[in-house]
Amino acid sequence: MNMITRPAPEPGIHRMPEDDYHASPGLSVSKLKVFADAPAKAQFGERSETSSQRFGSLIHCAVLESADLENRYFVCDLERLNPRDGAYKEAQAKAGHRTLVKRPDWDEALRIRDAVHQHPIARELLGKNLLVEQSFYWKDEMTGLLRRGRADGLRPDMRVIVDLKSTTDASRYGFARSVAEYRYHWQDAYYRDGIKAIAWEPEAFIFLAVEKEPPFLVGAYEVPEEDLQRGRERVREELTRYAECVRTNNWPGYSDTLETLHLPEWAHR
Repeated sequence: MNMITRPAPEPGIHRMPEDDYHASPGLSVSKLKVFADAPAKAQFGERSETSSQRFGSLIHCAVLESADLENRYFVCDLERLNPRDGAYKEAQAKAGHRTLVKRPDWDEALRIRDAVHQHPIARELLGKNLLVEQSFYWKDEMTGLLRRGRADGLRPDMRVIVDLKSTTDASRYGFARSVAEYRYHWQDAYYRDGIKAIAWEPEAFIFLAVEKEPPFLVGAYEVPEEDLQRGRERVREELTRYAECVRTNNWPGYSDTLETLHLPEWAHR
């Protein structure tokens, strides 16, 4: 769980370490999605990082901050990373402040980096004018809530927000399913609102989706306007509910009443 240990930054865009961002106050879209599932869950902070998320962080660094890769990660030949093992402790002592990463994961991250940069749209977006890992904060005018976001990349010259997603299926159909399942269209709307409030009005939010298995195929996608608007409406609904929970200090869980289940369509096939 991430605890708030730092004061709120001034509204605006800030370059800060990821840990500082997560330790700062403000409502992120990730937390808002947890809240939408059940307000009570939002009281327990963000969940511990999974192995998949750790690999995703490695990919992000390889693709977006390649020059800093060896300063943040240390490659080891261990088959497993168990902090209780003597070999792990020895490797960590050599690594110092750097995060240990298994060699196969390191090699795969580099291949993913190369695949992303071979995609023409990705290569253009990730050029020298890209501002990477930008944290931003703004006050929501309708609720008074402090909102925050952390963009993988900003291109002020193109008025574009860039978001890198590692996935199992980067095809047009497959990634559309991911957008729906993980509510990425909420993130699109949320980040557009934030950047518009403090800097410039985004003209596009582009997802760069890359598969985590060879041949590491890449796709570049936008959410259509109608789905963006649906995302914006749902974000606004949940912001209003969140503000009410803050006001009343009442964070309900699931329903207290007996409910009838409705099975999804696929269950009847």
